[in-house]
Amino acid sequence: MVFDRIEIENFRGIRHLVLDSVKQINLLVGKNNCGKSSILDAIFLLSGFSNPLLNLRINQFRDYDKFEEEDLLLNFYQMRADNPIHIYGDLTDGNKRELKISPIVSESQYVISKDNLSTQSLSNKEANISRGLSMNFSNVKADGTRKSNSSAIIINSQQNDEIKIRPPKDYNETMTGVYINSKFTFNIAVDNLTSIIQDKQEKVIVDILKQIDPKIRSISVLKSGVNVDIGLSRLVPINMLGDGIRKMVAIITSLYDCKGGVIFIDEIDNGLHYSSLSSLWKAIIKTAELLDIQVFATTHNIESLQALNKVLSNDYTESKDHIMCYSLRHMNTDELKAYNYPYDKFNYVINQEIEIR
Repeated sequence: MVFDRIEIENFRGIRHLVLDSVKQINLLVGKNNCGKSSILDAIFLLSGFSNPLLNLRINQFRDYDKFEEEDLLLNFYQMRADNPIHIYGDLTDGNKRELKISPIVSESQYVISKDNLSTQSLSNKEANISRGLSMNFSNVKADGTRKSNSSAIIINSQQNDEIKIRPPKDYNETMTGVYINSKFTFNIAVDNLTSIIQDKQEKVIVDILKQIDPKIRSISVLKSGVNVDIGLSRLVPINMLGDGIRKMVAIITSLYDCKGGVIFIDEIDNGLHYSSLSSLWKAIIKTAELLDIQVFATTHNIESLQALNKVLSNDYTESKDHIMCYSLRHMNTDELKAYNYPYDKFNYVINQEIEIR
């Protein structure tokens, strides 16, 4: 496992949130637009807190590819520059991660052409030459020793809004994080699957897929893409088997690519028939425990919750203490409150059909 506790301040619509008692598999439930995906995005930023490009990536997950001056404050609470983003994570080894994201008003040094210098201005202040976001991050050891560093992403308005990256000095990220959203590009799964086949581990993938479609005998990566053997005279492109199979392949291959790290899955059951959900949870629990992976996932599907409860009650009883469900509610103070549902409480509310989504 990686994280034991998460705290988020001033990120998008979240003024403040604490996730206590984080487990190996963590499920976020709540109403639409309550902040489930934003929590995934925030923890993803923390997992790669030295990489300033993640500020763009998390918005691309939502099909928003722009990154211009007017977009810099999109991820700040109330889109205000005086609300810097803070994300904290207590790790299971006793160490801590801290991230602060702030707007950059302008760079302290820049080159200006003579033409621009001679331009008349009626103000006593220079226009901002470049703006961006700074990421100040710290690793805090269990003994209190702190190592801090920073990186930045900068928009240069003098160079057609060219984006520049200022990487951190003498820092290599040690935490692996993988994000799967509803717009997941299957090409990434193809690359992961290729590595799994090279390591002769494809049988694990096939055994999982057989629980969805018993006709599947093998899986392979050819020039034409991912193909499966379902007992016909030729291999069949996996695209022909539906989105559910592809989603399952994407999740499982990403888990294998994330050994010892953290995986984030938005709308975990999207594209899957309810009859496949138990197989999905079995695969996630088994693979996460085998490869020591921490999982954060979102859903608002009651059938997914029922399937997880069934798997924990009947098949993976030894994994009950490894799972936490968080029900999210916005308070009048605009704080996002996470109500913890460990297995016993989770099992009770699901069996009693008490609404927690």
